[in-house]
Amino acid sequence: MATIPALAIDPFEDSVLADPSDFFVKLREAGPIVKVEQSEGFDIVAAGRDSIVRAIFEDHDAFISSRGGGILDLARDEPFRTPGVLQETDPPYHSGVRKVMTDIISPRHLRSLKASFQKTADEIVDKLLEMGEFDAHTDLAEAFPLRVIPDAIMGVRPGGRENLLRYSTWLFESMGPRTPRARSVIDSVENIEGALAWVAESTQRENVAENSFGAKLWAAVDEGQLNENEAGLMTRSLVGAGVDTTIYALGLTLNLLVDNPGEYAKLHAQPGLGKFAFDEGMRWGSPVRQIWRTPSRDLEVAGIPIREAQKIMLVMGAANHDPDRWGPTAGDFDVERDSSAQLSFGRGIHQCVGAPIARMEADVLLGTLAKRVKKIERVGKSVPLLNNSLRGWSSIPVRVEAA
Repeated sequence: MATIPALAIDPFEDSVLADPSDFFVKLREAGPIVKVEQSEGFDIVAAGRDSIVRAIFEDHDAFISSRGGGILDLARDEPFRTPGVLQETDPPYHSGVRKVMTDIISPRHLRSLKASFQKTADEIVDKLLEMGEFDAHTDLAEAFPLRVIPDAIMGVRPGGRENLLRYSTWLFESMGPRTPRARSVIDSVENIEGALAWVAESTQRENVAENSFGAKLWAAVDEGQLNENEAGLMTRSLVGAGVDTTIYALGLTLNLLVDNPGEYAKLHAQPGLGKFAFDEGMRWGSPVRQIWRTPSRDLEVAGIPIREAQKIMLVMGAANHDPDRWGPTAGDFDVERDSSAQLSFGRGIHQCVGAPIARMEADVLLGTLAKRVKKIERVGKSVPLLNNSLRGWSSIPVRVEAA
């Protein structure tokens, strides 16, 4: 039996959060499963090779989700919030609730949203063309999901939507270790108790808009498919998993297009490449830093022993740059590459159920941008996001030239 290799890099250090590329390489090179250093004392291992990450995602019996989607072990640690009914459960219970959500987020229901997505994209791009210079993170990548997700997907009331980003910041920081930086961010979130209360209230039957996905989840209660607690928690999952992740995925893609003007020129010439550009941005940028799994028993992975309950970080960014999967051009950003097999949405029975929504948002927004904008270029340095669970940018200053 092989000894587990160790890597003296803390993946939650500010320098690694700002630029994890060196960590990705060293993690893959160190071994299939690697013990990583963590300043807060957590006993964790990590996987960064595509074949290993993919195999763990797909083995939901050996690597379970019910012990927590973050660094905490829900079998022994106090949860920081009520666990989710989609991402933090296992079969057979998970199978039933996922079927309900999958039926709701179906191509038939998604098609009905495309016109409203397009209207919003046109309005935002019109405004940005008038501005000429703007922040591609806040004015584009953030502005679009914050319009379409609350309106069409969650169906939440208009007042108080500023709570969405406050809730998401608290949520994704809390999924990692409480480092001094993370504690400082969590403590600085304005009125988090008020934001949590607003999210809880907004997911209730009387507060979701008619015909929204939130309303469809409550209709499943009337049909006997869910109970009221499940409907509220599943509507909440549309908030936690659908806002920030899409925002930072779009921002990463836009920043890559700015840094690779030749690739933007291809997109401008073929706006239908928007969905390919987004999947490639998801592969290259990997907006979710890691997803956690917990071994259900003592076992081995590629000859490396792992203890029952030892938390495993599945580092999708490292896997998405693995040359054994993506070849010698793994480090290149290529809008014509078929990156649909990238791991940023997860894999297996817990693969992100909202992926079709994010892809449709990106297809509409990037396609509209490509048609209307001839050139997009940087006017200042992008500012990296420092967050325990999300990778992206806090600011992307750009200027655009109309087509």
